Amino acid sequence: MPIECRQSLEKEPFRQKLLKVAPSVMILAFASSFPANVLAANSVLPPFPPGLFYPVDRGTAPTIPGATLVPSRPIFDFAGIPGWIHGKKVTNSMKVTIPKYEMLVIRGSRIKNGKVVIPAGGLYFDASPARGELPMTGASDYFLGKRYYFVDYDARIHIVKNVKVFPKKLTVAGNHLYTMLLPPVPKVIPNPIVNWRTFDGVSIRPWAFTERWENPSPDRPDQKPMTYLQGVIQSAGKKGVTFASLTGTSIHREWWAQSKLFEGSAKEGQIFGKGADKVVIKRIEQNQSRVTVDFIHNGRKILSRTLVTLNSATLPEDPSLRSRMIAIHGSMAVVLWPHDAIEKNSVHLWVYGGVARWDTNRMNFGIRHVAYFPIACPIAHHIGAMIYNTRALALSPGKPVSLFGGYARIKVVSIDGDAVKFIIETEKGSTPVFSKNGNIDAVIGGGRAAHGILSTLDTTDLNLADDFTITK
Repeated sequence: MPIECRQSLEKEPFRQKLLKVAPSVMILAFASSFPANVLAANSVLPPFPPGLFYPVDRGTAPTIPGATLVPSRPIFDFAGIPGWIHGKKVTNSMKVTIPKYEMLVIRGSRIKNGKVVIPAGGLYFDASPARGELPMTGASDYFLGKRYYFVDYDARIHIVKNVKVFPKKLTVAGNHLYTMLLPPVPKVIPNPIVNWRTFDGVSIRPWAFTERWENPSPDRPDQKPMTYLQGVIQSAGKKGVTFASLTGTSIHREWWAQSKLFEGSAKEGQIFGKGADKVVIKRIEQNQSRVTVDFIHNGRKILSRTLVTLNSATLPEDPSLRSRMIAIHGSMAVVLWPHDAIEKNSVHLWVYGGVARWDTNRMNFGIRHVAYFPIACPIAHHIGAMIYNTRALALSPGKPVSLFGGYARIKVVSIDGDAVKFIIETEKGSTPVFSKNGNIDAVIGGGRAAHGILSTLDTTDLNLADDFTITK
């Protein structure tokens, strides 16, 4: 299996009503292994063999309102919301165990005319697994407390040209956000230190990002390629970095299933499914490494697909290979095992039911005024998802407001000038009454996104880029 995105170190959960973020951060400098006379890197070319798995999309990546909002002096409560998924360990078919978390984030809120106003995109549920997920692994995740199985997805790489990255500001590239922490220091740190994070807050360290120069030199060498996130630098100074090109990844749609109907070795003639929709293993051609499946609706064949069993080091990332090993029709899906699927006249596969396509910013779980937004890591693995408010919310004291179709309720207890108290409730209990000044920005729950937001506040609160001087 491919190397997953770097995991955050999760600590034991603890109840913390108010955490004042300390302005401290460890700066990591990357040593270059490139020769001084290396040529400028192509701004689109994949950074490392065996090549580019995901297609380069020269269009605009999907985005959300308030994408660059960061919670202001937020309350951190890592114990989470009662009844929500918190550290639940789930093992996929590849025997990889991944803890799952659900958290709530509020950002951009303010007190106005005796109410608390939260802008569009300022309140979101976040499914935050402790590492990346891929199709063809039997992966699953939890959204609003319900388990779904990961069938397939459409991930892309985006290139933004002539973009500037500043200190203390977030610049968008694909579905990623960049900020400059430190300018380059001649003969010490030849490249600027640039931080990376996702829309929901994940910030993988060390930074999964490679900077190269349009005109490399011994004083400004290229960094060794790390991931798909690449920046080709035109110039850099104390006030920011200008990139000739800067990349980010995104996910445009995903397919999730409500149930896993079968996992294992199937033989010709076996039928899977319930009710009107079924799948038949029609034919297994071991010599041709092929299997044909028929999709049945109300007893009638409506589609036949021949899948090819492939063995490749690029699986399951490579979407062109996955398309030959996954068949989705209606509410049913058949997914071949990524390696050696056919043996002894049987085929190793998964069969899923209740399959649906979740389009980015369109899927809403049947809930008004919310939308689904999947999160891609630098290698374009799925590493979580947001369900965010598409319209602003106005909260009046003493009036509970339902969130995410009733998965939680938020209630402003009181507003006294600049001081506000609020609480999050579920059928399983409630958080403490939180006290805050000026807003109700909060991060409630665990997972990588929660710790990423904490590190983002650490770095963006620093004043190093302004105070730093260079001795010549």
